[in-house]
Amino acid sequence: MSVVRVQPQSQVFRDDAAQWSTGLCFCCRDCGQCCWSLWCFPCISCWTVRRMEQCLCLPLLDTFSACCCIHPIAMTTRATTRERYGIQGSFCGDCLLSTCCCCCVYCQLYRELDHRQLPSMLSDIVQRK
Repeated sequence: MSVVRVQPQSQVFRDDAAQWSTGLCFCCRDCGQCCWSLWCFPCISCWTVRRMEQCLCLPLLDTFSACCCIHPIAMTTRATTRERYGIQGSFCGDCLLSTCCCCCVYCQLYRELDHRQLPSMLSDIVQRK
């Protein structure tokens, strides 16, 4: 007599997995966003995270962790966005891109939120006035 100790797990495969609306380096096509991210990186990172209804100052932790080269907030924000919209990719890829191209990651997230038309808190306030 055999005893089953582990129940079989079902695997879900999605054929309709989405892609990012723009590539990682598409910020070069929008000079304004490119300049904004290069000259005022804390602004675009904080603005992007705030649009996702997270704490405005959360990306500043990436600045303090710069000595170890890993940007945990950029990495988890990218992974969360990818999971939320069913975008193909892996956490390992998110980690690699956030470590090497943190500026481009926040630009891509910003463009993705524009593409998905997520409302921002500031735009709601402006529209009310």
